[in-house]
This record gives sequence, structure tokens and C-alpha cells, in this order.
Amino acid sequence: MGLESVKEEILNNAKEQAASLIAEARKDANAMQKEAEKRVEEAKEKIETETKRMIDIIKKQEFASVESENKKMLLEAKKEVIESVFSQAKKTLESIDDKQRDKYIKKILERTKNEIEIAYIYCNKRDIKFLKGLNVEPVNIIGGLMAENREKNIRVDYSFETILQNIKDNELQNLSKILFFY
Repeated sequence: MGLESVKEEILNNAKEQAASLIAEARKDANAMQKEAEKRVEEAKEKIETETKRMIDIIKKQEFASVESENKKMLLEAKKEVIESVFSQAKKTLESIDDKQRDKYIKKILERTKNEIEIAYIYCNKRDIKFLKGLNVEPVNIIGGLMAENREKNIRVDYSFETILQNIKDNELQNLSKILFFY
């Protein structure tokens, strides 16, 4: 073995080692690249999942907000309808003819007499003529009457306004069912 062959052997060994190191480095680089690609894909999937989750949350919030606003608008519309019904009822009561008013006043008077001993009666100017012979004073109501005992410490209010308000307070749920077909 001459110098030349030793040199060649050293070079061959060096080339083999270099090739082995390069192959190992490429293998490590490929593994690192695959690991990096895997982490990128995992991050991408995580971001996509989080984005979908956030979009779903925003959609649900928007839907809930729109649904709440719709319910609010529907409730307001129903309230307006009910107010309109009572306003129309009030107008109807204001415009009933004298024969019907007399009938109502007499019924209310009988009911009132069953509740208190009447000393004073308050009613609409138009209705005074139906209460002859009683101590009557005009007040600003559309119809019906209010009565007090002698001491004025007990008052019964059967004015049309109060009757309508009592109906509204006590029957609102039933009225809603009738008007809106629940």
C-alpha cells in the first residue's frame, strides 16, 4: 500500500462518511420538515376548528338577538292591538244610545246598592237624567257611576273606564288567546 492507495482509501472513507452524514442530515431534515408540516397542519386544523366555533357562537348570538328583537316587536304589536281594542270599546261605550245607557246605569246602580248604602253618586252629565231623586254630581267619566256612603269613606267605582281597566287587568291573558289564537 502506497501513499497513493492510503490517500485514496482516506478519500473514499471521507466520501463515504460525507455521504453517510449527508444522507443522515437529509433524513433528519426530511423528518424535521415532516414534523414541521404536521405541526402546521395541526395548527391549521386547530385554527379552523376555533374559527368554526367562533362563527357558530356569533351566529347563535346574532340569531338570539334577532329572535329577541322579533319577540319584542311582536309583543309591542300585540300590545298595540289590545290597546286599540280597548280604545274602540271605550269609543263604543261613549256613543251608546240613551236607552242602552239607562239600562246600564240602572244595572250598575242595583249592583252598587248591594255593596254599600249609597249617599252620593257621581256620573257623567249625560247620565244624571237616569238617576232622578238621588244625590248626583257630575264628574268627567264616559259613563257608569261611582258611589260613596254617607261618611265618604267607602267608594264603589263602576265607571266605564274602571270597568274596562278591570277587564283589561283581569282578562289580558284570555284576551290575548282570543285575539292571537294561541
